[in-house]
Order: sequence, then C-alpha cells, then structure tokens
Amino acid sequence: MASSWYKNKKVLIVGGSKGIGESIAYQLASEGADVVVAARGQKDLDICLKGMQEKGGNNQIFAAIQMDVTDLNSVNSGTQQALAEMKGLDILICNSGFAQTGTLNDLSHEEIRRMMDVNFMGHVNVTKALLPHFIEQKHGNIALASSMLGFFSMYGWTGYSASKFAVWGMAQALRQEMLLHNVDVSVHFFPSTDTPGFELENKDKDPIVWTMETESSLSKIFKPSEVASKTLDAIRKKRFENVIGWTSSLIKTVDRHWSGLFRTLVDGDLKNAIKKKDKQKV
Repeated sequence: MASSWYKNKKVLIVGGSKGIGESIAYQLASEGADVVVAARGQKDLDICLKGMQEKGGNNQIFAAIQMDVTDLNSVNSGTQQALAEMKGLDILICNSGFAQTGTLNDLSHEEIRRMMDVNFMGHVNVTKALLPHFIEQKHGNIALASSMLGFFSMYGWTGYSASKFAVWGMAQALRQEMLLHNVDVSVHFFPSTDTPGFELENKDKDPIVWTMETESSLSKIFKPSEVASKTLDAIRKKRFENVIGWTSSLIKTVDRHWSGLFRTLVDGDLKNAIKKKDKQKV
C-alpha cells in the first residue's frame, strides 16, 4: 500500500472502535490521514482515539463520536459532527455489524430484525446521510462491509446472511448511482476474523455451525490487521468487489461458476458435523 495515497485524506469509520474498524483506524493514522471513528460504546471509542493519537502526527485530526446506526437522529448528528471535525470527508467506511447464529426456526423475529437493522439498515442510514456531501463534492469513496456469508450461505446463518446479502445488493446498485457523480463504491466480503465480536459470537454458537466452520479445509481465521490492510489496499485501488485471501477467492469462484458442486460440498460438511454431534451424545 502506498502510504502517500492516504496522507491528508479525511476518513470516517463507522463501527470503528473495535476489531477490523479499529485496525483500519490505526493504519490510517500511521499513514497520515485524518480519522473520525464512530460507534456506540464510549469506553472503546476513548481507547481507539488514544491509539490513533499515539500512531499519528500532531497535525492530523482525530475524533471519536458516539453513534447508533439504527437511530436516524444519532446518525444525522454524528455524520454532521464528523464533517465539521474534519472540515470535509473523502472516504466513508461502513463497518457496523454483528452476527448471531441460529436456524430460521430457532431465531426470534426480534433477533433477525436486529441484525437487519444494524448490519443492513445501519449501512443505509449512514450512507444516505452522507450522499448529499459526496454528490456535491463529486469525488470520494464509499466502502461497505459485507461478509463471505454475503454471497453464499449455509446452516445456521439465516438471519446474518440475509443482512449481508442485502449489503451486497445495495452496493451493486449504489455503484452505478454514484458513478454518475464520480464517487467510487466498494464492497468488502470480510472473512472470519479474530475480533471481540467474533469471540462473543462463538460463546453460544450452535455446535453444528462451529464444527462446519472450524473443520473445513477452506476455513481460516484472519487477524484484524490483515483484513484492515487488504481493505485499505482495495479502496486505494478502487476495486469494487473484494475478498481476502486465496481461500476466499476459491470459494467465491466455485460458488459463482459451479454452484451445484459448491452446495454438494457444503452439504457434506453439514452431514459430517451432524454425525460428530450425534457421536458426542452417545
């Protein structure tokens, strides 16, 4: 990644206080960018702000803003505050989201709705609030966070995948809409990443889902810093559709060109996971 490209860029990272967002913030700070992070938790925001200040220079602008992406008043005031703090905005990175596993039969309506509200509508709310700025400015970058489970899905990911598929659909249409205004849009299919959110998600994960995830030969858990670096590289290169790592590329290629074969492989993983669970009961 060419460090000069991000120098003096003004960047807002929503969902930026922990995990991948925090790593992106630290890398941008070290690259000379002005960075505002937004999230709900003040404690994590304070930690991230201090980290950015330590990694950046005295002439850079750093700020942390409390924002709930599901609350329009919070989003509107937070995005306006970010614009005021940096006196503009070049790059928006939407990274808010969480996962809860469970079959459609087991998940409640409220649990599914919450994932849609945060993972999808959160992206809609923040992006829509800042579109007038980008349209008037006639340049910039909007990066949206989907997931590997945002273009294929499997047992136990019904609600989460739906929310991330929605981001993928939004990104495809938004790319063309913003093409007319010279604004770049990118979508990032994040892999399993060792973040606080991933740790929380694993606490009550269905044993079948856990087995399918951990025992697959194509499964790999990435470090947040790896994902952050690849994401920033993709934004700089203005790549629209982005996966991370060769295993992710292989999965996407097989799913796109040989979907029947891919479903057969995934069904095999499911059957093996069920067998293992049954053996553990004996």
